[in-house]
Amino acid sequence: MEELIDLKRIFSAISRGKWYILGAIGLCVCVMSIYLWFIATPVYQSKTQVLVNQVDSSESNIQAQDVQANLQLVDTYSAIVTSPRILKEVEKELNDKYSQSELANAIQVSNNSNSQIIEIAAEFPSAKGATEIVNKTAQVFERQIPNIMKVDNVTILSQAQYTKGQAPVKPHKSLMLALSFVIGTLIGVMIIFVQTIFDRTIKSVEDLQETLGLTVLGTVNAFEPEQVELEKSVEGGRIKNEKKNRTEAINRIQ
Repeated sequence: MEELIDLKRIFSAISRGKWYILGAIGLCVCVMSIYLWFIATPVYQSKTQVLVNQVDSSESNIQAQDVQANLQLVDTYSAIVTSPRILKEVEKELNDKYSQSELANAIQVSNNSNSQIIEIAAEFPSAKGATEIVNKTAQVFERQIPNIMKVDNVTILSQAQYTKGQAPVKPHKSLMLALSFVIGTLIGVMIIFVQTIFDRTIKSVEDLQETLGLTVLGTVNAFEPEQVELEKSVEGGRIKNEKKNRTEAINRIQ
């Protein structure tokens, strides 16, 4: 027989198990906070831009086919930036402070559609290191292009600047904390849902009627021992008062 759980029962179960949700949220947020502030390594990012221009800057008339040729070169140049030839020279000029694999993992190259500008970014655990890597990569790239492509058509538009107190780009603390809050809520709701699914105890008259198919004629409330003693004392006092009142009434009649 398929069991159906109505919305009222679900909301009632969530209301009863709200401490599971609060506990799961607190645990997830606490664990995420410890990770973000004491375990996770902050990653800093620096960017620079270079311009790819095939025509001679002394020419005043730039033809449409020249611009199109420049755009086609951008993809090629983007691949050259992270080529072993460039990275090896960068490693050498930085006095082997960073290996080629570290440089390859740190450097990212991108360009907008129909743009002759290549953006070189570096992500590194140190803000100063990221700035150093990206600037040196752009400089080496600019110098090596005439040797590789036999044409001097790369110009550095902007260099990355190092500033103290620069905020890391990773991890995104606010986003991660919000995510941990959502995860904690889902875990708490899942715990309550599983408990509700596998709970076979009868908690109300409605559960009894639904489970056994019986008609309930009456109910007997459960009393704690203290309540029973209190009821006895109250009842005993009431009986004594009635007897006293009856005796006084008889005496007055006599």
